[in-house]
Amino acid sequence: MKVLLIGPHSRKEDAERSFMAPALGVIRLAGYLNAKGHEAEAFDPNLPMLTGAGESFEEALAKKEWDFIGFSVLEETLLKDFQNMYTARRQCPKATLIAGGIEAQFNYQTVLDKSPCEYVILSEGETALLDLVNGMPVHKIKGIVFKSNALPLSQELFNEATATINWEDNPYEEYWDYYLSKYNNKATAENIQEICTVRVFSRNRCPIGCKFCSSTNQITWGADAAVPVISATEDMLIHTIKRIMNAHPRVKTIYLTDDDFCINRRSVIRFCQKVVEEDFGDLSFMCFARASDLTDDMCAWMKKANFRRLNVGIESFSGKVLEEMNKRCDPVKNHAGLAMLKRHHIKAFTNIILTTPGTTLDDIQVTLDGAMQYVDDPNYHVGVTLAVKPLKGTEFNEQHCNFLSAVEPVEGTRYHIRRDDIVLCDDPQAREFQLRYWYTIDDAISEEIDRSDIRHAVASNLSLFKLRYAAFLVEEIRGRAGKPTALRDYQMLGLDEFGEKLEKMPYHERQTIDIPETTGGITHPSSSGGNKSVHGSF
Repeated sequence: MKVLLIGPHSRKEDAERSFMAPALGVIRLAGYLNAKGHEAEAFDPNLPMLTGAGESFEEALAKKEWDFIGFSVLEETLLKDFQNMYTARRQCPKATLIAGGIEAQFNYQTVLDKSPCEYVILSEGETALLDLVNGMPVHKIKGIVFKSNALPLSQELFNEATATINWEDNPYEEYWDYYLSKYNNKATAENIQEICTVRVFSRNRCPIGCKFCSSTNQITWGADAAVPVISATEDMLIHTIKRIMNAHPRVKTIYLTDDDFCINRRSVIRFCQKVVEEDFGDLSFMCFARASDLTDDMCAWMKKANFRRLNVGIESFSGKVLEEMNKRCDPVKNHAGLAMLKRHHIKAFTNIILTTPGTTLDDIQVTLDGAMQYVDDPNYHVGVTLAVKPLKGTEFNEQHCNFLSAVEPVEGTRYHIRRDDIVLCDDPQAREFQLRYWYTIDDAISEEIDRSDIRHAVASNLSLFKLRYAAFLVEEIRGRAGKPTALRDYQMLGLDEFGEKLEKMPYHERQTIDIPETTGGITHPSSSGGNKSVHGSF
């Protein structure tokens, strides 16, 4: 086999400041392969870069019809090495590309996800590389990592797999009884309706591409290809609902958890018409929706089918922020969609993300003002999240690096995991708002929970407090509050008046857009003596 091994490629300014020398790692590997009967060469791209003489990288690629081309990768040379890999792929499309070295080993997911390399060699490469070049089956080679792109489900396979969910054996009642026990036999009909819920999904993915969302990219990035949106038929959904009701007669709500159940208006109407025909009694429905997808005729049919609440990802009332998120929806459509739901007497759970990387205090204020229009209206519940979380697989994670992070040990092992909590704002005042909210909101919420005797604290019954607290911080940072005021002097905000209202608000089961509302904090090593915010994060 013909094998070309490329050394790490430094930037010229870095090479000028160092004493460059032959790349012994790839030289040794080439020598070992030659000793085993292969035709291997080592090439250092730094020397022709510095001297302007000798064989260029492109000439080395063109010299032979290479079977394998390997790259030694370091952290400081990663970008240049990637560029060389793509050059090799274009110039030598039949060659198998391999990466090795310290950076490739410890960052193999990045190498396999974002370069044309098909394999990463771990540790010392002689044995694994020889086995690969000799044609040993990949699954038998020790010390090698490879990625095989996923094969997306077809419509037929999606239907088949979804139909195999064993609804009958799922222990829903055990979950329901746990939450009902919190009410000490005082649960209202509304409490029971909320708790006795079964979640059902009907679609493989959401095609919108919001930059804070990882699920929108999971299937397409996993397949490295365009993947069509696949949905269960309306008849299949009706059949599933019948199975659930027969197996779990206590069920009160079917929650359609697709990121945007309402994206296909005609399908939603057909489903609602079938629900009306079936007459499921007091069974109610919930689903996710984008405000821009809602129409009066669809809402009218959803009301007839007993959709009692839609979870609407409003996210922001700032047009600039919505554009930054790639929401494909503007504030006018957000307000119009919420008003439409109220006209049809369908409640809305709205989620608000106060900050993104490009957010300013003005954007925060606009969103707070917009949210406050709805927070006192019983037709709406407002969930409040401080900031975008840089989830793996999101555009915000790919395009930004200024995160509030922490390192946590994996108990009982020598390993640690870095947790990226939020993306920090570029604007210094907005960033100050984020940090002050993050490190003080938990204590503020804990005091409010104790004072108002909130037993099952979720976003819906704490949103009034959060919005007022956020507004207070914005006002103080801007200096409009006069002399500095202690952060815990909440009485000046008129928060005390909401205690009774908070206690009486209905409890809601957790949604995927809800904030995990549990008391307590986690030590946050990224800040001296600070705690991880529970109420400020997802």
